[in-house]
Amino acid sequence: MKYLIWLSNNYTSVREIVSSLRSIDVEVELLLIQDGVYLADKGCSASNELKELKLNIHALKHHVEERGITERLAFDVNLIDYPEVINILMEKADKVISL
Repeated sequence: MKYLIWLSNNYTSVREIVSSLRSIDVEVELLLIQDGVYLADKGCSASNELKELKLNIHALKHHVEERGITERLAFDVNLIDYPEVINILMEKADKVISL
């Protein structure tokens, strides 16, 4: 089973949620949208937490570009467009958690 955690806020810790899901053998991925993309910015203290979790992290490319942080990403982020977001939500994830 695969869960997608959708983060649109500036900061929400996901460590506890990810750890709990992993403990029951659930695969977890993260989707950063809107102000949630700031979590991948080098200047954000929360970016270290996300990097340590070693998740497959997607970010909406348009929102990253709109905020001018494309060159400031702290770790490898899969930049995706709207059609890819829909594909992940509708086809690849079994469940979505929105925070």
